[in-house]
Amino acid sequence: MISADIDELSVEELRTRLSEAEHNLLAIYSGEIDALLLADESGERRVFTLRSADAPYRALVERMQEGAATLSVDGDIVYCNQRFADLVRRPLNQVFGVPVGEFLPSTESEILKTILEHGTGRYVTRLVLDGVEATEVQITVSSIVLDDVEHRTLIMSDISSLARAQRESRSKDEFLAMLAHELRNPLGAIQGAVHALGIIGHSDPMALRATGIIKRQVVHMARLVDDLLDVGRAVTGKIVLKRRPVNLGDCVKSSVTALAAGNPNFARLQVECENAWIQGDAVRLEQITGNLVSNALKFSQSERPVVVRVSCEGQHAVLRVTDQGVGIPEEMLPRIFDLFVQAHHTIDRSRGGLGIGLTLVRRLAELHGGTVEATSEGDGRGATFTVRLPLTEAPDSLADAKADAKADAKGLPDKHVQRYEESRRVLLVDDNHDSREMYRAVLRAHGHDVREAADGERALAVIETADLDVAFIDIGLPGGMDGYELARRIRSHPKGRAVRLVALTGYGFPEDRAQSRQAGFARHLVKPVEPDVLQRELNSLR
Repeated sequence: MISADIDELSVEELRTRLSEAEHNLLAIYSGEIDALLLADESGERRVFTLRSADAPYRALVERMQEGAATLSVDGDIVYCNQRFADLVRRPLNQVFGVPVGEFLPSTESEILKTILEHGTGRYVTRLVLDGVEATEVQITVSSIVLDDVEHRTLIMSDISSLARAQRESRSKDEFLAMLAHELRNPLGAIQGAVHALGIIGHSDPMALRATGIIKRQVVHMARLVDDLLDVGRAVTGKIVLKRRPVNLGDCVKSSVTALAAGNPNFARLQVECENAWIQGDAVRLEQITGNLVSNALKFSQSERPVVVRVSCEGQHAVLRVTDQGVGIPEEMLPRIFDLFVQAHHTIDRSRGGLGIGLTLVRRLAELHGGTVEATSEGDGRGATFTVRLPLTEAPDSLADAKADAKADAKGLPDKHVQRYEESRRVLLVDDNHDSREMYRAVLRAHGHDVREAADGERALAVIETADLDVAFIDIGLPGGMDGYELARRIRSHPKGRAVRLVALTGYGFPEDRAQSRQAGFARHLVKPVEPDVLQRELNSLR
């Protein structure tokens, strides 16, 4: 067979082939060749990767979740990992030597060319596979020198799942904002109706009880809406604290007092608070307290006390809420702060809830640099929830600190009823007829001159004909003019520049408040709003 081959080939050809083989073997031995591309008789090509000293690094690249490639400065693919081949949906042996631009939109060729020339850059695009745009990817290019030859490295990251998740997150936020708006509008109307009934007065015991029940349930539903919105933002890191020196003891007492107003169930609370200064957000600290106290009352019998303590232990301010209720099973303790987890379920949901309150407590504690833990000796033996937050020094001016804390809690109603000092000229702008009617009845009952409008155009018509002191404006108005645009147009009107604008709305996210400030609103009140809060707004015009 050998002699036959020699007969068919000239000696010179054999020498040439031997020389090439020797050269290739020397290159392989010296590590200059990383892979062999061989074709069989049918023309099918196969890639053989050679073992070398950099095998561990190649193994690392091969296991990357991103597509990785080495390019020439002109963009031809010199090497790539399997993930890159999978992303462009080609066999590995059909990727080597191909210009990378073949897999990217031709309309962006100048972007790719510029990045390759500069040797660094990043942009988001879509792969083009068989002439059709497909997977959304992020392209990252950098420079590298291999054996004195400049190359480009390219990392291709599949961001289609991330982009989809971001779109879904935005849709969820928009849905929750709309849900809150739709729920808070009727709550505002109900709360206004309850206050109007209180003004009219009724001596029948059953009517008084019914009014009290409605008022308490409105507060409960409003808290559920707030928790539902906050927990989603908390777990995604969208809550920003307004931190300043606050006395945790005062925050806890304020929260318990607000919860206990008119509710006999809170009479069994034993509150023991010492001064414990921390850097915190007073509103969020009261939210932590409210959730823990409400849970303790819900899961314990009406005759058993619930103890709420604030103390200083080492470098921490410690809040403990202890009940003698149903307790927590041992297997549930590690999961009790997880979202939607509840230790006890009953078919009638008498101890119901959404399973989000404790998740929110944990996240708010963590945002304050603290921790929360639950302990229990088991079913029927009560539970203790302990929040630890880093202590700080008391401020030099306690009066200033208390004023700041009071400003933080400005959404909470005063415990005494404020009276209007003089009649005001008020405009109510709200497309919800019941809500508008109830607020109008409350304001007129106190002697105010009230005008109303169901949309922006009618509100501007009122501005033309009336001299106003205050305008309470809903944000979600029908038609082409929302509350933000209405505020801007009132501010630009000669008769509207001196009018105090107050947003009275179901939209309560921080970005909603920021947008209302930019539009010219002096305050942003989230429904349901206690009539006492409206009184403070009108009295502040002195």
